[in-house]
Amino acid sequence: MGLQTNNIFAFLFISTGFFAVIGALFTWGDGWLFAKENADNMLLPLAHLIVSGPISLLAAFGVLYKKRWGIAIGLVTCGVYIFGSVLVYILVFKNGNPYPVRFLISPIFGLGISIWFIFWAIQNKHV
Repeated sequence: MGLQTNNIFAFLFISTGFFAVIGALFTWGDGWLFAKENADNMLLPLAHLIVSGPISLLAAFGVLYKKRWGIAIGLVTCGVYIFGSVLVYILVFKNGNPYPVRFLISPIFGLGISIWFIFWAIQNKHV
């Protein structure tokens, strides 16, 4: 028997949560978050550190242990991923070329996880 879908989503939420927290602390390779003097560039890393990371980890544990609240938190997490992905694309396209490819790839995963989880929750009548 293969992996259950909820275990796959738990893994995806856990890995996304860890990447959000660790990536935010190091501002994705631009240096330590709390050593920044310019507070303008801290908005997205702080949002990842305070919102995306913890809610992803909470959703992962709720989905993994098949808690009722896990699906609800997972759907909220998907909303955060969709909002964040759209925000990143707006910022990238607003600033124009040149933009790093890494800014275009990670939102695709957030959107993919979100769409897949939402359809899975609807299909399995969790909503």
